[in-house]
Amino acid sequence: MTDEEKKEYMTALVIQTKKYCRIDYDDDEDIIEMMIETVFEKMHELIPGFNPYEMTSRQRILTMMFVKDQYDHTDVYQESDKKLSNAVSSMLLSEMYKGGGR
Repeated sequence: MTDEEKKEYMTALVIQTKKYCRIDYDDDEDIIEMMIETVFEKMHELIPGFNPYEMTSRQRILTMMFVKDQYDHTDVYQESDKKLSNAVSSMLLSEMYKGGGR
């Protein structure tokens, strides 16, 4: 994938994530993109063979769920006991131990 294709992919993912999060304005697009990149870093650590440009549907939903959770609850992530919802934890564990389905 070329750099231009990666940029287009990320732009589309930001738009889709904004839709998932019900964000109707453009002010925080740079923050949302940074959050997506942070999720990618974590998924690289946890999911064998993770490729952000060939994500499964479950990985895309996980990415959007993580971003929504971070975006909606920034105060929670400033505390030492970070907690994920049961749905996010369950899907992430499935990705970790099933190798991302690829």
